[in-house]
Amino acid sequence: MPMLGADDIEQTSRITELDGLLVASLAPDLGPASLQAFSAAVMARLAATPRRAMVLDCAAVLVMDTHEFARLVELGEMCRMLGTQPYLAALSPGIAIHLALTLQQTPQLRFCRDLDHARSLVQQELA
Repeated sequence: MPMLGADDIEQTSRITELDGLLVASLAPDLGPASLQAFSAAVMARLAATPRRAMVLDCAAVLVMDTHEFARLVELGEMCRMLGTQPYLAALSPGIAIHLALTLQQTPQLRFCRDLDHARSLVQQELA
């Protein structure tokens, strides 16, 4: 197994498991390079251990533009290709309003108020 660099360790440390659900927490400082590394870490984790569902936890994200959100939609599409339903949890109200006003529908992602809401939706929908 190759040695992990500092960036790899940082990205993989944001991916945890909660009650059998994969939870990937986004860093507050989204940027193209960090978002690409985060996506690669999520996909590697899903490829190694397939899941029926995963949550992209946005609780720490304060600002997100439409380009960054488009990268999350792409990550959702890749998750679905692996048979994993992605849920997006804990968007700040400002980000949610901005995205609602500027974007089209995103069937790749299910939106949730918070992590608890995501967990209950997963239990209901995938039971």
